[in-house]
Amino acid sequence: MRDGRADAASDGFTLARWVGLAIVLPALIAVTLLGKDTLMVVERINDAALERDATAIDRGLKMLGELNGSEVLSRTMQATAFRHVAPDKRTDWIRENFGSRALTPDGVQQLVIVDPDGRVSFSSDNDGAPQHQRVAGLLAASRDLMERARELYRSVHTSQAALKPGSLSDGLFATDIVKVDGVPMMVTATPFAPEPKEYEAPAAPTLLLGVQPLSGELLSKLEALSHTRGLKLVSDPQASPAEPPPRPILDAQGNIVSYVTWTFSPPGYAILKAALPAIALSLAVIAFMTLLGATTVRRLTRKLAESEQAAIHSAHHDAATGLANRGWFMRVFESVIASEERTRATYAVLLIDCDHFKTINDTLGHAAGDAVLSAIANRLKSFGNRITIAARLGGDEFAIVTAPLADMDDAAQQVQDIQDALTASVLFESYVILVGVSVGAAVFEAPSTLTIDTWLARADMALYRAKRDGRGCARIYDATIDTGTLPLIPSTRHPANDRLTKPEQAA
Repeated sequence: MRDGRADAASDGFTLARWVGLAIVLPALIAVTLLGKDTLMVVERINDAALERDATAIDRGLKMLGELNGSEVLSRTMQATAFRHVAPDKRTDWIRENFGSRALTPDGVQQLVIVDPDGRVSFSSDNDGAPQHQRVAGLLAASRDLMERARELYRSVHTSQAALKPGSLSDGLFATDIVKVDGVPMMVTATPFAPEPKEYEAPAAPTLLLGVQPLSGELLSKLEALSHTRGLKLVSDPQASPAEPPPRPILDAQGNIVSYVTWTFSPPGYAILKAALPAIALSLAVIAFMTLLGATTVRRLTRKLAESEQAAIHSAHHDAATGLANRGWFMRVFESVIASEERTRATYAVLLIDCDHFKTINDTLGHAAGDAVLSAIANRLKSFGNRITIAARLGGDEFAIVTAPLADMDDAAQQVQDIQDALTASVLFESYVILVGVSVGAAVFEAPSTLTIDTWLARADMALYRAKRDGRGCARIYDATIDTGTLPLIPSTRHPANDRLTKPEQAA
Protein backbone atom coordinates (compact mmCIF):
# COMPACT_ATOMS: atom_id res chain seq x y z
CA MET A 1 0.00 0.00 0.00
CA ARG A 2 1.15 3.53 -0.74
CA ASP A 3 1.43 6.15 1.93
CA GLY A 4 -0.08 9.68 1.76
CA ARG A 5 2.75 11.06 -0.32
CA ALA A 6 2.40 8.35 -2.94
CA ASP A 7 -1.36 8.91 -3.08
CA ALA A 8 -0.83 12.67 -3.47
CA ALA A 9 1.68 12.10 -6.26
CA SER A 10 -0.72 9.77 -8.03
CA ASP A 11 -3.53 12.30 -7.70
CA GLY A 12 -1.21 14.97 -9.10
CA PHE A 13 -0.29 12.75 -12.03
CA THR A 14 -3.98 12.15 -12.76
CA LEU A 15 -4.67 15.87 -12.49
CA ALA A 16 -1.85 16.63 -14.93
CA ARG A 17 -3.28 14.20 -17.46
CA TRP A 18 -6.71 15.80 -17.19
CA VAL A 19 -5.18 19.26 -17.53
CA GLY A 20 -3.31 18.08 -20.62
CA LEU A 21 -6.50 16.72 -22.13
CA ALA A 22 -8.29 19.96 -21.24
CA ILE A 23 -5.70 21.91 -23.23
CA VAL A 24 -5.12 19.59 -26.18
CA LEU A 25 -8.67 18.39 -26.88
CA PRO A 26 -10.27 21.86 -27.19
CA ALA A 27 -7.42 22.95 -29.46
CA LEU A 28 -7.88 19.90 -31.69
CA ILE A 29 -11.66 20.36 -31.72
CA ALA A 30 -11.24 24.06 -32.57
CA VAL A 31 -8.87 23.27 -35.45
CA THR A 32 -11.19 20.53 -36.73
CA LEU A 33 -14.26 22.75 -36.58
CA LEU A 34 -12.37 25.63 -38.19
CA GLY A 35 -11.25 23.40 -41.05
CA LYS A 36 -14.73 21.95 -41.46
CA ASP A 37 -16.40 25.38 -41.46
CA THR A 38 -13.80 26.74 -43.87
CA LEU A 39 -14.36 23.90 -46.32
CA MET A 40 -18.12 24.32 -45.98
CA VAL A 41 -17.88 28.03 -46.80
CA VAL A 42 -15.54 27.31 -49.72
CA GLU A 43 -17.96 24.72 -51.12
CA ARG A 44 -20.89 27.09 -50.79
CA ILE A 45 -18.96 29.79 -52.64
CA ASN A 46 -18.05 27.29 -55.37
CA ASP A 47 -21.64 26.03 -55.65
CA ALA A 48 -22.97 29.60 -55.92
CA ALA A 49 -20.37 30.44 -58.58
CA LEU A 50 -21.21 27.25 -60.46
CA GLU A 51 -24.88 28.12 -60.43
CA ARG A 52 -24.10 31.66 -61.62
CA ASP A 53 -22.10 30.27 -64.54
CA ALA A 54 -24.92 27.88 -65.44
CA THR A 55 -27.46 30.71 -65.31
CA ALA A 56 -25.15 32.89 -67.41
CA ILE A 57 -24.93 30.13 -70.02
CA ASP A 58 -28.73 29.85 -70.14
CA ARG A 59 -29.00 33.61 -70.49
CA GLY A 60 -26.25 33.58 -73.13
CA LEU A 61 -28.17 31.01 -75.16
CA LYS A 62 -31.23 33.28 -75.13
CA MET A 63 -29.16 36.28 -76.17
CA LEU A 64 -27.52 34.19 -78.87
CA GLY A 65 -30.97 33.28 -80.17
CA GLU A 66 -31.94 36.97 -80.16
CA LEU A 67 -28.82 37.89 -82.13
CA ASN A 68 -29.33 35.10 -84.60
CA GLY A 69 -33.02 36.03 -84.91
CA SER A 70 -32.15 39.69 -85.54
CA GLU A 71 -29.74 38.70 -88.26
CA VAL A 72 -32.28 36.47 -90.01
CA LEU A 73 -35.05 39.01 -89.47
CA SER A 74 -32.98 41.74 -91.13
CA ARG A 75 -32.96 39.70 -94.35
CA THR A 76 -36.74 39.33 -94.50
CA MET A 77 -37.37 43.04 -93.82
CA GLN A 78 -35.66 44.19 -96.97
CA ALA A 79 -38.05 46.21 -99.18
CA THR A 80 -37.88 43.79 -102.07
CA ALA A 81 -37.40 40.56 -100.10
CA PHE A 82 -41.06 39.54 -100.03
CA ARG A 83 -41.69 40.45 -103.69
CA HIS A 84 -38.68 38.54 -105.04
CA VAL A 85 -39.13 35.52 -102.79
CA ALA A 86 -42.91 35.01 -102.43
CA PRO A 87 -44.86 36.14 -105.52
CA ASP A 88 -42.04 36.50 -108.11
CA LYS A 89 -39.77 33.66 -106.93
CA ARG A 90 -36.70 35.29 -108.53
CA THR A 91 -34.19 32.47 -108.34
CA ASP A 92 -31.26 34.64 -109.43
CA TRP A 93 -32.11 37.30 -106.86
CA ILE A 94 -32.60 34.69 -104.12
CA ARG A 95 -29.28 33.06 -104.98
CA GLU A 96 -27.61 36.46 -104.90
CA ASN A 97 -29.11 37.44 -101.49
CA PHE A 98 -29.57 34.08 -99.75
CA GLY A 99 -27.08 31.84 -101.50
CA SER A 100 -23.60 30.89 -100.39
CA ARG A 101 -22.15 34.06 -101.96
CA ALA A 102 -24.27 36.16 -99.59
CA LEU A 103 -23.09 34.40 -96.46
CA THR A 104 -20.39 35.62 -94.15
CA PRO A 105 -16.87 34.39 -94.83
CA ASP A 106 -17.06 31.80 -92.06
CA GLY A 107 -20.13 30.33 -93.77
CA VAL A 108 -21.53 28.87 -90.55
CA GLN A 109 -25.13 30.00 -91.19
CA GLN A 110 -27.33 28.00 -93.52
CA LEU A 111 -30.42 29.75 -94.96
CA VAL A 112 -33.46 27.72 -95.97
CA ILE A 113 -36.65 29.14 -97.55
CA VAL A 114 -39.87 27.22 -96.82
CA ASP A 115 -42.98 28.09 -98.86
CA PRO A 116 -46.50 28.39 -97.34
CA ASP A 117 -47.14 24.72 -98.17
CA GLY A 118 -44.16 23.66 -96.04
CA ARG A 119 -41.89 22.71 -98.96
CA VAL A 120 -38.25 23.81 -99.16
CA SER A 121 -37.84 26.10 -102.13
CA PHE A 122 -34.24 27.15 -101.53
CA SER A 123 -31.24 26.00 -99.46
CA SER A 124 -27.99 27.93 -99.32
CA ASP A 125 -25.81 24.86 -98.77
CA ASN A 126 -26.51 23.95 -102.41
CA ASP A 127 -26.61 27.60 -103.50
CA GLY A 128 -30.00 27.07 -105.08
CA ALA A 129 -31.92 23.84 -105.55
CA PRO A 130 -32.75 22.28 -102.20
CA GLN A 131 -31.60 18.81 -101.29
CA HIS A 132 -34.73 17.36 -99.79
CA GLN A 133 -33.00 14.32 -98.26
CA ARG A 134 -30.52 16.55 -96.44
CA VAL A 135 -33.04 19.08 -95.14
CA ALA A 136 -35.75 16.55 -94.35
CA GLY A 137 -34.33 16.07 -90.87
CA LEU A 138 -34.15 19.84 -90.40
CA LEU A 139 -37.83 20.28 -91.33
CA ALA A 140 -38.89 17.41 -89.07
CA ALA A 141 -36.91 18.76 -86.10
CA SER A 142 -38.10 22.35 -86.73
CA ARG A 143 -41.79 21.57 -87.20
CA ASP A 144 -42.84 23.08 -83.87
CA LEU A 145 -40.55 26.05 -84.38
CA MET A 146 -42.04 26.89 -87.79
CA GLU A 147 -45.53 26.55 -86.39
CA ARG A 148 -44.71 29.09 -83.68
CA ALA A 149 -43.41 31.50 -86.36
CA ARG A 150 -46.63 31.07 -88.38
CA GLU A 151 -48.67 31.75 -85.23
CA LEU A 152 -46.77 34.99 -84.70
CA TYR A 153 -47.42 35.97 -88.29
CA ARG A 154 -51.14 35.19 -88.04
CA SER A 155 -51.48 37.20 -84.84
CA VAL A 156 -50.09 40.26 -86.61
CA HIS A 157 -52.05 39.52 -89.82
CA THR A 158 -55.40 39.49 -88.04
CA SER A 159 -54.72 42.76 -86.25
CA GLN A 160 -53.60 44.78 -89.30
CA ALA A 161 -54.98 45.21 -92.80
CA ALA A 162 -51.51 44.97 -94.25
CA LEU A 163 -48.12 44.04 -92.86
CA LYS A 164 -45.61 46.81 -93.13
CA PRO A 165 -41.87 46.44 -92.66
CA GLY A 166 -42.11 48.96 -89.84
CA SER A 167 -44.82 46.95 -88.16
CA LEU A 168 -42.57 43.92 -87.80
CA SER A 169 -41.17 43.89 -84.31
CA ASP A 170 -38.11 42.07 -83.01
CA GLY A 171 -40.45 39.50 -81.58
CA LEU A 172 -41.75 38.32 -84.98
CA PHE A 173 -39.47 35.34 -85.11
CA ALA A 174 -39.02 32.07 -83.21
CA THR A 175 -35.71 30.55 -82.17
CA ASP A 176 -35.01 27.08 -80.85
CA ILE A 177 -32.20 24.56 -80.50
CA VAL A 178 -32.93 21.26 -82.20
CA LYS A 179 -30.95 18.15 -83.02
CA VAL A 180 -30.50 17.38 -86.69
CA ASP A 181 -28.71 14.15 -87.59
CA GLY A 182 -27.33 14.05 -84.04
CA VAL A 183 -25.89 17.58 -84.24
CA PRO A 184 -27.34 20.39 -82.05
CA MET A 185 -28.47 23.28 -84.24
CA MET A 186 -29.72 26.78 -83.44
CA VAL A 187 -32.62 27.45 -85.81
CA THR A 188 -34.45 30.74 -86.26
CA ALA A 189 -37.71 30.97 -88.27
CA THR A 190 -39.11 34.34 -89.44
CA PRO A 191 -41.80 35.14 -92.08
CA PHE A 192 -41.29 37.36 -95.10
CA ALA A 193 -43.42 40.53 -94.80
CA PRO A 194 -45.19 41.99 -97.93
CA GLU A 195 -44.61 45.54 -99.13
CA PRO A 196 -47.36 48.00 -98.14
CA LYS A 197 -50.05 48.88 -100.71
CA GLU A 198 -48.53 46.61 -103.35
CA TYR A 199 -49.23 43.17 -101.97
CA GLU A 200 -51.84 41.92 -99.64
CA ALA A 201 -50.45 39.92 -96.76
CA PRO A 202 -51.01 36.23 -97.48
CA ALA A 203 -52.75 34.10 -94.88
CA ALA A 204 -49.86 31.59 -94.77
CA PRO A 205 -46.34 33.08 -94.79
CA THR A 206 -43.16 32.06 -96.56
CA LEU A 207 -40.55 31.35 -93.88
CA LEU A 208 -36.83 31.93 -93.80
CA LEU A 209 -34.88 29.47 -91.60
CA GLY A 210 -31.46 30.42 -90.30
CA VAL A 211 -29.55 27.33 -89.19
CA GLN A 212 -26.22 27.29 -87.33
CA PRO A 213 -24.50 24.28 -85.72
CA LEU A 214 -23.94 24.82 -82.00
CA SER A 215 -20.18 24.60 -82.23
CA GLY A 216 -17.15 26.58 -83.26
CA GLU A 217 -18.06 30.21 -83.96
CA LEU A 218 -21.40 29.96 -82.18
CA LEU A 219 -19.81 28.57 -78.99
CA SER A 220 -17.25 31.40 -79.10
CA LYS A 221 -20.11 33.90 -79.23
CA LEU A 222 -21.79 32.05 -76.35
CA GLU A 223 -18.57 32.29 -74.31
CA ALA A 224 -18.47 36.05 -74.88
CA LEU A 225 -22.14 36.47 -73.98
CA SER A 226 -21.99 34.27 -70.84
CA HIS A 227 -18.50 35.34 -69.76
CA THR A 228 -17.34 31.75 -69.52
CA ARG A 229 -14.35 29.91 -70.94
CA GLY A 230 -13.72 26.56 -72.59
CA LEU A 231 -17.31 25.84 -73.63
CA LYS A 232 -17.77 22.51 -75.34
CA LEU A 233 -20.60 20.15 -76.08
CA VAL A 234 -20.92 16.79 -74.36
CA SER A 235 -23.31 14.27 -75.84
CA ASP A 236 -23.23 11.81 -72.93
CA PRO A 237 -22.57 13.29 -69.47
CA GLN A 238 -22.07 9.84 -67.95
CA ALA A 239 -19.45 8.75 -70.47
CA SER A 240 -17.56 12.02 -70.16
CA PRO A 241 -17.43 13.00 -66.49
CA ALA A 242 -16.30 16.56 -66.13
CA GLU A 243 -15.98 19.34 -63.61
CA PRO A 244 -18.29 21.14 -63.48
CA PRO A 245 -21.13 18.70 -64.23
CA PRO A 246 -22.41 19.13 -67.79
CA ARG A 247 -25.32 21.57 -68.15
CA PRO A 248 -28.26 20.29 -70.22
CA ILE A 249 -29.36 22.35 -73.24
CA LEU A 250 -33.13 22.20 -73.66
CA ASP A 251 -35.37 22.88 -76.62
CA ALA A 252 -38.60 24.86 -76.37
CA GLN A 253 -40.51 21.76 -75.24
CA GLY A 254 -38.01 21.04 -72.42
CA ASN A 255 -36.33 18.10 -74.14
CA ILE A 256 -32.59 17.69 -73.68
CA VAL A 257 -30.83 18.36 -76.96
CA SER A 258 -27.24 18.20 -75.72
CA TYR A 259 -25.01 19.07 -72.78
CA VAL A 260 -22.45 21.79 -72.42
CA THR A 261 -19.52 22.01 -70.04
CA TRP A 262 -16.99 24.73 -69.47
CA THR A 263 -13.78 25.57 -67.68
CA PHE A 264 -14.74 26.32 -64.11
CA SER A 265 -12.32 28.04 -61.77
CA PRO A 266 -13.74 27.61 -58.26
CA PRO A 267 -13.52 31.03 -56.62
CA GLY A 268 -13.76 29.45 -53.16
CA TYR A 269 -10.38 27.80 -53.65
CA ALA A 270 -8.93 31.07 -54.93
CA ILE A 271 -10.24 32.83 -51.81
CA LEU A 272 -8.90 30.01 -49.65
CA LYS A 273 -5.54 30.26 -51.39
CA ALA A 274 -5.48 34.00 -50.76
CA ALA A 275 -6.46 33.48 -47.13
CA LEU A 276 -4.15 30.52 -46.68
CA PRO A 277 -1.24 32.51 -45.19
CA ALA A 278 -3.54 34.00 -42.53
CA ILE A 279 -5.13 30.61 -41.85
CA ALA A 280 -1.72 28.96 -41.69
CA LEU A 281 -0.53 31.64 -39.28
CA SER A 282 -3.60 31.12 -37.09
CA LEU A 283 -3.14 27.35 -37.13
CA ALA A 284 0.55 27.81 -36.36
CA VAL A 285 -0.32 29.96 -33.35
CA ILE A 286 -2.88 27.40 -32.20
CA ALA A 287 -0.39 24.57 -32.76
CA PHE A 288 2.34 26.49 -30.92
CA MET A 289 0.07 27.23 -27.97
CA THR A 290 -1.13 23.63 -27.94
CA LEU A 291 2.43 22.34 -28.16
CA LEU A 292 3.51 24.73 -25.45
CA GLY A 293 0.64 23.64 -23.23
CA ALA A 294 1.26 19.97 -23.98
CA THR A 295 5.00 20.37 -23.29
CA THR A 296 4.29 22.13 -20.03
CA VAL A 297 1.78 19.49 -19.01
CA ARG A 298 4.17 16.74 -20.08
CA ARG A 299 6.96 18.26 -18.02
CA LEU A 300 4.62 18.62 -15.07
CA THR A 301 3.38 15.08 -15.56
CA ARG A 302 6.94 13.74 -15.71
CA LYS A 303 7.82 15.58 -12.53
CA LEU A 304 4.70 14.30 -10.84
CA ALA A 305 5.42 10.77 -12.05
CA GLU A 306 8.98 11.01 -10.78
CA SER A 307 7.66 12.41 -7.54
CA GLU A 308 5.19 9.57 -7.33
CA GLN A 309 7.90 6.98 -7.99
CA ALA A 310 10.14 8.68 -5.45
CA ALA A 311 7.32 8.65 -2.92
CA ILE A 312 6.66 4.97 -3.56
CA HIS A 313 10.37 4.18 -3.36
CA SER A 314 10.73 6.22 -0.19
CA ALA A 315 7.75 4.44 1.34
CA HIS A 316 9.30 1.04 0.61
CA HIS A 317 13.04 1.64 0.93
CA ASP A 318 15.68 2.76 3.38
CA ALA A 319 17.02 6.20 2.44
CA ALA A 320 20.65 5.47 3.42
CA THR A 321 21.19 2.13 1.66
CA GLY A 322 18.43 1.85 -0.94
CA LEU A 323 17.38 -1.52 0.46
CA ALA A 324 13.81 -2.26 1.51
CA ASN A 325 12.77 -0.83 4.87
CA ARG A 326 11.30 -2.81 7.75
CA GLY A 327 7.67 -2.26 6.76
CA TRP A 328 8.12 -3.40 3.17
CA PHE A 329 10.26 -6.35 4.25
CA MET A 330 7.53 -7.54 6.61
CA ARG A 331 4.88 -7.32 3.88
CA VAL A 332 6.96 -9.25 1.34
CA PHE A 333 7.98 -11.82 3.96
CA GLU A 334 4.35 -12.28 4.96
CA SER A 335 3.35 -12.81 1.29
CA VAL A 336 6.05 -15.49 0.97
CA ILE A 337 4.86 -17.23 4.16
CA ALA A 338 1.25 -17.16 2.94
CA SER A 339 2.07 -18.29 -0.62
CA GLU A 340 -0.93 -19.88 -2.35
CA GLU A 341 1.14 -21.94 -4.78
CA ARG A 342 0.40 -25.64 -4.72
CA THR A 343 4.08 -26.63 -4.85
CA ARG A 344 5.85 -26.06 -1.56
CA ALA A 345 9.16 -24.24 -1.72
CA THR A 346 12.08 -23.92 0.66
CA TYR A 347 13.25 -20.46 1.74
CA ALA A 348 15.63 -19.03 4.30
CA VAL A 349 15.21 -15.84 6.30
CA LEU A 350 18.47 -14.24 7.46
CA LEU A 351 19.15 -11.62 10.16
CA ILE A 352 22.54 -9.91 9.86
CA ASP A 353 24.42 -7.72 12.32
CA CYS A 354 27.58 -5.80 11.49
CA ASP A 355 30.20 -6.73 14.11
CA HIS A 356 31.84 -3.94 16.05
CA PHE A 357 29.95 -1.29 14.04
CA LYS A 358 29.93 1.11 17.00
CA THR A 359 33.72 0.97 17.12
CA ILE A 360 33.91 1.96 13.45
CA ASN A 361 31.64 4.95 14.06
CA ASP A 362 33.54 5.97 17.21
CA THR A 363 37.02 5.73 15.69
CA LEU A 364 36.52 6.81 12.06
CA GLY A 365 33.26 8.73 12.30
CA HIS A 366 29.74 8.21 11.02
CA ALA A 367 30.85 8.72 7.41
CA ALA A 368 32.94 5.56 7.70
CA GLY A 369 29.95 3.75 9.22
CA ASP A 370 27.77 4.92 6.34
CA ALA A 371 30.38 3.67 3.85
CA VAL A 372 30.27 0.22 5.50
CA LEU A 373 26.47 0.14 5.44
CA SER A 374 26.44 1.20 1.79
CA ALA A 375 28.99 -1.50 0.91
CA ILE A 376 26.94 -4.19 2.66
CA ALA A 377 23.80 -3.01 0.80
CA ASN A 378 25.55 -3.08 -2.58
CA ARG A 379 26.86 -6.59 -1.91
CA LEU A 380 23.39 -7.78 -1.03
CA LYS A 381 22.00 -6.22 -4.23
CA SER A 382 24.63 -8.07 -6.26
CA PHE A 383 22.91 -11.38 -5.43
CA GLY A 384 20.11 -10.36 -7.77
CA ASN A 385 17.41 -13.00 -8.22
CA ARG A 386 19.00 -15.29 -5.61
CA ILE A 387 17.31 -13.04 -3.03
CA THR A 388 13.58 -12.34 -2.80
CA ILE A 389 14.07 -9.22 -0.66
CA ALA A 390 16.91 -7.59 1.28
CA ALA A 391 16.17 -4.91 3.86
CA ARG A 392 17.85 -2.71 6.43
CA LEU A 393 15.88 -3.02 9.65
CA GLY A 394 17.69 -0.16 11.35
CA GLY A 395 21.20 0.75 12.54
CA ASP A 396 23.56 -2.04 11.44
CA GLU A 397 20.81 -4.70 11.25
CA PHE A 398 19.87 -6.28 7.92
CA ALA A 399 17.35 -8.95 6.92
CA ILE A 400 17.07 -11.19 3.87
CA VAL A 401 14.54 -13.64 2.46
CA THR A 402 16.20 -15.84 -0.14
CA ALA A 403 14.72 -17.03 -3.39
CA PRO A 404 13.32 -20.59 -3.43
CA LEU A 405 16.02 -23.15 -2.51
CA ALA A 406 16.51 -26.75 -3.56
CA ASP A 407 17.07 -28.26 -0.11
CA MET A 408 18.77 -27.78 3.25
CA ASP A 409 22.23 -28.05 1.78
CA ASP A 410 21.40 -25.38 -0.81
CA ALA A 411 20.14 -23.17 2.04
CA ALA A 412 23.36 -23.67 3.99
CA GLN A 413 25.44 -22.81 0.92
CA GLN A 414 23.36 -19.68 0.22
CA VAL A 415 23.77 -18.48 3.80
CA GLN A 416 27.50 -19.10 3.65
CA ASP A 417 27.85 -17.27 0.32
CA ILE A 418 26.08 -14.22 1.75
CA GLN A 419 28.22 -14.25 4.90
CA ASP A 420 31.40 -14.54 2.83
CA ALA A 421 30.40 -11.70 0.49
CA LEU A 422 29.67 -9.35 3.35
CA THR A 423 32.96 -9.86 5.19
CA ALA A 424 35.10 -8.31 2.45
CA SER A 425 36.96 -5.16 3.59
CA VAL A 426 35.81 -1.65 2.72
CA LEU A 427 38.08 1.15 1.52
CA PHE A 428 37.24 4.47 3.17
CA GLU A 429 39.46 7.42 2.32
CA SER A 430 42.95 6.19 3.32
CA TYR A 431 41.63 3.44 5.60
CA VAL A 432 40.91 -0.19 4.95
CA ILE A 433 38.03 -1.20 7.19
CA LEU A 434 37.76 -4.88 8.02
CA VAL A 435 34.10 -5.83 7.98
CA GLY A 436 32.69 -8.67 9.99
CA VAL A 437 29.10 -9.79 10.13
CA SER A 438 27.16 -12.28 12.22
CA VAL A 439 24.38 -14.11 10.43
CA GLY A 440 21.45 -16.02 11.86
CA ALA A 441 19.16 -17.94 9.50
CA ALA A 442 15.98 -19.97 9.72
CA VAL A 443 15.01 -22.36 6.92
CA PHE A 444 11.29 -22.81 6.29
CA GLU A 445 8.86 -24.16 3.74
CA ALA A 446 6.16 -21.96 2.25
CA PRO A 447 3.32 -21.81 2.70
CA SER A 448 3.85 -22.09 6.41
CA THR A 449 1.42 -22.25 9.31
CA LEU A 450 3.86 -20.35 11.51
CA THR A 451 3.87 -16.57 11.59
CA ILE A 452 6.62 -14.29 10.36
CA ASP A 453 7.28 -13.30 13.96
CA THR A 454 8.02 -16.95 14.77
CA TRP A 455 10.47 -17.34 11.90
CA LEU A 456 12.15 -14.03 12.67
CA ALA A 457 12.48 -15.10 16.31
CA ARG A 458 14.13 -18.35 15.19
CA ALA A 459 16.52 -16.47 12.91
CA ASP A 460 17.25 -14.13 15.82
CA MET A 461 18.06 -17.15 18.04
CA ALA A 462 20.50 -18.38 15.40
CA LEU A 463 22.03 -14.89 15.19
CA TYR A 464 22.42 -14.85 18.96
CA ARG A 465 24.23 -18.15 18.74
CA ALA A 466 26.52 -16.79 16.01
CA LYS A 467 27.47 -13.89 18.27
CA ARG A 468 27.91 -16.25 21.17
CA ASP A 469 30.22 -18.39 19.07
CA GLY A 470 32.57 -15.43 18.59
CA ARG A 471 30.91 -13.32 15.88
CA GLY A 472 31.99 -13.24 12.24
CA CYS A 473 30.14 -16.46 11.47
CA ALA A 474 26.76 -17.76 10.30
CA ARG A 475 24.39 -20.11 12.07
CA ILE A 476 21.17 -21.83 10.96
CA TYR A 477 18.39 -22.30 13.46
CA ASP A 478 18.36 -25.72 15.13
CA ALA A 479 15.49 -26.48 17.49
CA THR A 480 17.72 -28.75 19.57
CA ILE A 481 20.21 -25.94 20.15
CA ASP A 482 18.36 -22.63 19.85
CA THR A 483 15.89 -22.98 22.68
CA GLY A 484 15.49 -19.31 23.42
CA THR A 485 17.09 -19.72 26.91
CA LEU A 486 20.28 -18.21 28.25
CA PRO A 487 23.28 -19.05 26.12
CA LEU A 488 24.57 -22.49 27.04
CA ILE A 489 27.16 -24.65 25.36
CA PRO A 490 25.09 -26.99 23.22
CA SER A 491 25.59 -30.72 23.54
CA THR A 492 24.76 -31.39 19.89
CA ARG A 493 25.19 -29.48 16.67
CA HIS A 494 23.28 -29.35 13.41
CA PRO A 495 25.45 -30.62 10.52
CA ALA A 496 24.81 -27.41 8.60
CA ASN A 497 26.05 -25.36 11.51
CA ASP A 498 29.22 -27.42 11.67
CA ARG A 499 29.87 -26.64 8.02
CA LEU A 500 29.18 -22.93 8.48
CA THR A 501 31.36 -22.52 11.58
CA LYS A 502 34.72 -20.86 10.97
CA PRO A 503 37.23 -22.72 13.12
CA GLU A 504 39.47 -19.72 13.59
CA GLN A 505 36.51 -17.56 14.72
CA ALA A 506 35.01 -20.26 16.96
CA ALA A 507 38.28 -20.63 18.78
